[in-house]
Amino acid sequence: MKNIIAVVLLWTLNVAAADIVVSDGDLTLSKAEVEFALAASPPQIRESVKEDQASRYDFLVNLLVSKKILVRLETLAASDDPATYYQFLFKQIEAARELDKQLFHAQLELPDLEALAQERYKVSIDEIAPVPEMRGASHILLLCTEDCVDKVETDTILELESLRERILAGESFVNIALEFSEDPGSKARGGRLSQSIASNAKSVDTSVREALFALDQVGDISGVVKSRFGFHILKLESVTPSRTRTFEEVRPALVSEIEKRFRQDAYRQHILSLAPQDSIEIDSSAFDSIVGPK
Repeated sequence: MKNIIAVVLLWTLNVAAADIVVSDGDLTLSKAEVEFALAASPPQIRESVKEDQASRYDFLVNLLVSKKILVRLETLAASDDPATYYQFLFKQIEAARELDKQLFHAQLELPDLEALAQERYKVSIDEIAPVPEMRGASHILLLCTEDCVDKVETDTILELESLRERILAGESFVNIALEFSEDPGSKARGGRLSQSIASNAKSVDTSVREALFALDQVGDISGVVKSRFGFHILKLESVTPSRTRTFEEVRPALVSEIEKRFRQDAYRQHILSLAPQDSIEIDSSAFDSIVGPK
C-alpha cells in the first residue's frame, strides 16, 4: 500500500512539475496561468510575444513580478499593518463583486428582446418614434447684450432693419452676412447655421425658434428678432417635415435599452437573493464605538 501511495505521489509531482512554465525560486507560473494572462492581453502584446524572444521574456517577468506582489500581500496580517491589510482585503472584495457580476451576466439567459422591443414600440410609439419638423436656417446677428439699452439697442435694431431692406431689395444674404454678421460660428458660411433647428428645440431661444417656424416658404426672411445674444434676421433655408420613425429605425436602441434594464433588474434580484433571509444580529455597542452614538 505504501508503494502504491508513493507512486501516486510521484506521478502527481511529475504532472505538477510538467505544468510549470516559469520558475523563480519557489515562485512559479503554470501553463494555465500563462495561457490566461496571454489571452487577456491586447492583440499587439500577444503577437509580439509570439514573434519576439525579448518581448516573451519581458511578458513572463512582468507576470512573475505581479504574482510576487500578490503573494507578498497575501501574507499581510491585520495585527502587523491593519491599514494595508484591510485595504488589500476590500480591494479583493471589490474585485470579487465585479467578477461575480461578469459571471452572472455571462450565464444570464435573456428573453426574446426582439418581441419585447416590438411591444414597447407599439405601446410607446407616440413617445419614441416621432421626429419633429426640422428647419435649416441662416442668420445675421448683431451682438447686443449687457450694455444693450436705450440708444445702443435702438441703433442696433435700425442697422439690422437696414440690412434686411437691402436683402429684400435683392442683395445677397450670404454677402451681407459675411460682411456684417457678428456670429463667429456662422459668419464664414455666409450666416448658415451648422445644424437644423427642431420645432421643439429647447437649446434655441424661443423667440428665434418661433420666428423661424413662422416663415412660410424656403427663402423667406424674418423681421428683426431679439435673443439673449442680440438681434437677428433669419432666412429659411430648408424644411424637413415631421415623421414617425419605423420600428427598424429604433429597434437597435430599444433592444439595447431593454437588455440593459433586464440585466440590471436581474442582477439586483441576484444580490437580494444573497442577502440574509432573517434578521441579522448586531452588537449595537460595538457598532456605536465605530460610528459613534446617534
